[in-house]
Amino acid sequence: MPRPLNIVSLSFALAISLCAMSVQAQVKFLNPQEAADKMTYPKGFDVHAYAAEPDVVQPFAFAFDDRGRMWVAENLNYESRGSDTHKDGPQGRIIILEDTDGDGRADKRKVFIDKIFFPTGLAVGHGGVWVGSPPNLMFIPDADGDDKPDGEPQILLDGWGRHDRHETLNSFTWGPDGWLYGCHGVFTHSKVGKPGTPEDQRVPINAGVWRLHPVTKKFEVFAWGTSNPWGLDFDNHGQCFVTACVIPHLWHMVQGGRFHRQAGKHFNPFVYDDIKTIADHRHKSAHGGASFYLADAFPEKYRNRLFMCNIHDHGVLTDILEHKGSGYVGHHGDEFLMANDPQWLGFNMEIGPEGAIYIIDWHDADICGRKVVHGETGRVWRIAWKGTKAFKPMDLAKLSNAELVKMQLHVNDWYVRQSRRILQERAVAGKLDDQTETSLLKMLKEHPSTPRKLRALWALHVINKADDSLLTDLLNDKDEHVRAWAIRFLAADYEVSDASMTKFAEMAKDDESAVVRIHLASALQRVSVDRRWDVLAGLVSHEEDKGDHNLPLMIWYALEPGVPKNVAKALQIAKTAKTPRLAEFIARRIVGGSAPSPPKRVAPKPIKVAPAKSVSKEGLFLWYQADGVVTDDKGVVSQWTDGTREGRHAKQSAADSRPKLVKSLDGRAALKFDGKNDHLVVPHESDLTFDSAQNFSISSWVHISNHDHRWIGIVTKSREKEPWYGIWLDASHQWTFGAPNGNLAGLHAEKGWHHVCVVQNAKLAKRYLYVDGFLIGSKRSYDGHGPGDLWIGGAKGVNEFFAGGLGEVRLYRRALSHPEVVHLTENP
Repeated sequence: MPRPLNIVSLSFALAISLCAMSVQAQVKFLNPQEAADKMTYPKGFDVHAYAAEPDVVQPFAFAFDDRGRMWVAENLNYESRGSDTHKDGPQGRIIILEDTDGDGRADKRKVFIDKIFFPTGLAVGHGGVWVGSPPNLMFIPDADGDDKPDGEPQILLDGWGRHDRHETLNSFTWGPDGWLYGCHGVFTHSKVGKPGTPEDQRVPINAGVWRLHPVTKKFEVFAWGTSNPWGLDFDNHGQCFVTACVIPHLWHMVQGGRFHRQAGKHFNPFVYDDIKTIADHRHKSAHGGASFYLADAFPEKYRNRLFMCNIHDHGVLTDILEHKGSGYVGHHGDEFLMANDPQWLGFNMEIGPEGAIYIIDWHDADICGRKVVHGETGRVWRIAWKGTKAFKPMDLAKLSNAELVKMQLHVNDWYVRQSRRILQERAVAGKLDDQTETSLLKMLKEHPSTPRKLRALWALHVINKADDSLLTDLLNDKDEHVRAWAIRFLAADYEVSDASMTKFAEMAKDDESAVVRIHLASALQRVSVDRRWDVLAGLVSHEEDKGDHNLPLMIWYALEPGVPKNVAKALQIAKTAKTPRLAEFIARRIVGGSAPSPPKRVAPKPIKVAPAKSVSKEGLFLWYQADGVVTDDKGVVSQWTDGTREGRHAKQSAADSRPKLVKSLDGRAALKFDGKNDHLVVPHESDLTFDSAQNFSISSWVHISNHDHRWIGIVTKSREKEPWYGIWLDASHQWTFGAPNGNLAGLHAEKGWHHVCVVQNAKLAKRYLYVDGFLIGSKRSYDGHGPGDLWIGGAKGVNEFFAGGLGEVRLYRRALSHPEVVHLTENP
């Protein structure tokens, strides 16, 4: 029997508070009611916990079913963003929460399935549950809807990576076209395919939006790029948007687009440039969750706004989307809700059936998830306009076909989406009548509202009644969005008739809508290269598009593969193109050849400076050399002696966490760290802290022995108590000068010995990263005065241990000059 929920468990919260790690000892752990009381939000709203620990724990994803119940994936395998408890076996659960008495709080809980490994994404529909569980995307059947799996999970796709546990498959969302959409981050590298698919036939993805068709099981990348998107939704015109972290937060994801990446390169070396954010403003770093408010319970000004969680601000923000050209501009709306609690970590949201916003809150003291401080917490918050009645339990699946069609006109898009998916399911099962198609066609042709016309078209498509005849007629519709979706559906199966291609060429030249033109550019990528030229000739003829946010690059992505195949036609396009960049790109592509080799990494060119004759010991505060150690008879190091003679020794009291002295590591003596728990500690003192107006430098000789796609701490200060600083390798194995919200990274770390130096120059308000004497990059200076210990060989509290060797570490309380850095490089 389902057990009743205990929404506010004060004793449990107190237990969690007592067990919290010392890093957050200064932060009071708030029970759900205390947390709600501390929040600030617009007058007229009500915020409370729909569910909380111990009834929901470690929530990673959630979704509503067509009965208004909430399904939550509890990821109990999560350990840190660089590791998980894989060795302990699957620990995750999928639970079902329900509000049966209409008070806006869950009072019924079921466990649908336990022993799921690392669940990261969740969707309900088509007779079961769709679960991201890297390396797999699974389907758990429940055809009879009794909330019990009909059998073992079915692996639909495998090859999903989890190099960075924040950046694997997530944000499962049913699209208006009937596909299941999701996001993927930049520092996890996946090669996706059905089980048994050969390596060379798999689909690579490491940043972007993907989709899977629930009936055909076809998988494809929808768009490439961004950083770590963890929030995806569709506006009332069916356009896809994601929110992301670190780099700008807001993106209009056009099918086939290549978008700005946080790191790494596009798979296609001839992209040349990518599409940038649509936001005209910046928010603080990390975002999670994205939901357009397409309901009527909130005041009218919030309708069509994009709501998103901001992890670093510990709150909910909104953006206002303005249509411009082929796309949109995102303006800042407001700081809608501030939790005023550093342990509030909302990162996913959904609009509920009654028009409230629901948010899952990981609720933990570590903001970046580099460790789990509170292992048994989790909240689901409900934001509602006061007086909004809670959802009255119902089952949309019991509605007639005619009633489901009428739901396409509902003011709350929750009903529209759920009903459209049920219509799709019934079409597959052969349970629709002719009147369903007739009613939807009438809505499409007669309704005055564009969004409602589109809903009818999307519903016709998912039930396989939007045939080429209908879509060809719609190419002449007076509404630009209807014409655009007709183009998209005609190219959906990669088979576009000659008649449609002729019409596409005509529209490319004569259609006044940039929205139509971007859908034509997108559709061309699904047509064989030799059939694209006439449409391309029309698209490049619009001078008004040369400054458009998307069109020049979207046209290039369709044009690029054809350049080496037909240089003459490409040159003709270059002559007539009204966008100068296209002519430039065509010339570059011709020179680049038709069979490019993978791009080789080119080392940065050193700035031409001569090395200093010497480096004075002025400001030298810590100095550790490989010959200055205290070891046992097996070479195990308990102390790295400070060569400044000031007694600031780096020590390790735990015998199982000590590095070893190696007399020759590629010809040099070094301390060798095992990457598991080896590290040395220099206790915190005020002289090891620096604010942005102070100079300091860290110089280190580092030996790289393997390539690990995770964050690795080499010399780090205060990682557990920000603001921190130090030398890391990031998840893409780049050298990194770490700082909160301001990592300076560059140059892939190759195997062997390297001299790495990070410098903060307060006079220039800059930080610099040098590798082997080369200046790799610079950023503005940052505070680094967190009251934590300095670790050598790891980063405290976040399981980022270094596997490799260290020959020397120096810390100066001054800014080394570039010539001095070169001297240290040339004189190991």
